[in-house]
Amino acid sequence: MKRLILIGVMILCLILLSSCTVISILAVNSGDSRDASQDFWGSYTAEKTYSFDRRYYALQTVVDKPEGYSVRMVKVTVYLTETDEPVDAFYTARARDFWGICWERDSYNIWTQSGDIDVPCFEYRDGKWIMNWDMIRPPAYIITNLNPAYRDHPELWDTIYVSPTE
Repeated sequence: MKRLILIGVMILCLILLSSCTVISILAVNSGDSRDASQDFWGSYTAEKTYSFDRRYYALQTVVDKPEGYSVRMVKVTVYLTETDEPVDAFYTARARDFWGICWERDSYNIWTQSGDIDVPCFEYRDGKWIMNWDMIRPPAYIITNLNPAYRDHPELWDTIYVSPTE
């Protein structure tokens, strides 16, 4: 009889240990233990966002393997605000590496942020947005999600420039 009780207690302990492990794994995978910096986008956004004068707005969409690409890509389409007419579109980065776009606050240049290609600028030239690798890194007011001075200090997030959204 003692042996059966001992075996029962051991089985109960194993069940309890397994349950705790499963609960811990579920909590980690559900995001309960994520720190706030994982939600930090800096100046960049994946929402509808407007140029400094609201003449244009941009929307970002994920396109599954567009022509010329073997992976899902983020496509930015720029529209004329007054008519909602698309005026240009370009691919920025692989979808899994995308961290948003940000308009400059005094021009139509658009900076994109990506884990695979860093922060290229799509310079506005003659009504088109052209990737320009020679542009100097974003102006000081455009903050990347990797900037520890901001990323690690959520209390500063409201002070960061983000191009206008709705």
